[in-house]
Amino acid sequence: MATNRQCHTLHNCLVLNSTVAGLIINIIYMCQGIYQLSDVGDDILCRFRGFLLQMGTGLLYHTLCVQAFHRLFVTVYSTKRYFQTKSFNIYMVIIQWVISFSFGLPVFLTGQMKYYAEVRMCQVSIDETLSSIYFTLIIFVFPLLTIIFIYIHIVKYMKQNSHSTTKRLNITGHHRHHCELRLIRRILIIVIVLFLLGFPYGFLEILIEIHVMPSWPYIISIGYIFITIGQGATTLINLITTDDVRKVLINIFKKYIIRKNQVHCVNTINAPNLIFVNQQC
Repeated sequence: MATNRQCHTLHNCLVLNSTVAGLIINIIYMCQGIYQLSDVGDDILCRFRGFLLQMGTGLLYHTLCVQAFHRLFVTVYSTKRYFQTKSFNIYMVIIQWVISFSFGLPVFLTGQMKYYAEVRMCQVSIDETLSSIYFTLIIFVFPLLTIIFIYIHIVKYMKQNSHSTTKRLNITGHHRHHCELRLIRRILIIVIVLFLLGFPYGFLEILIEIHVMPSWPYIISIGYIFITIGQGATTLINLITTDDVRKVLINIFKKYIIRKNQVHCVNTINAPNLIFVNQQC
């Protein structure tokens, strides 16, 4: 994306924002997994790693919220040009990162994270019910509801204006309308993946908080496995379903195949000459 001017669009930049978030999240989870395997115990950085886990879990959801708001401004509020400017979208991304990095600070700074030897990690204490509910709302519930409500609003707007705009739309307008629907479908697929794979963690947390089930060893780790798979799949879907990025990746793959075939052809042509030289020797 950095070297290809075709990819320098606002939408692709927001996709890159989500991809970077997904990369950071998976690095955090990988480091946490290494620490769990090495069993370093309740060291100095344990609670900070727990804070990063909570921050990372909500980071990708928050970046998808920014994409949803951008699509809302482009589709429903298309007459308000300021919402579609590069500066406004940069401000949105900056605010999103500030929120993603700071929402867990009150819990972290007040020492409400506790080390659990059963799962070899630090997380919000089970006794801190309000903090657990706060994290569940900020990480899962609010972002998902925001994304769902935004896309419901976009779909309603398109249905209400489909008859009035069809007569005055040209071919370019029809193409844009089709692209909008495709984009909504892709984002909804991502939201469904995140919901299905993030649901076990949230559901287990709720059951533990209301004392329906005990906090069994490694039960939270199992929930994080689902989250990791979901966020990795979301990052991959984000890249593959973005037209410009997909075209660039396909071109790179084609060039690699062509170069490989050319090298193979050269080796095949030179092989008889090498055999002939060896026979003369």
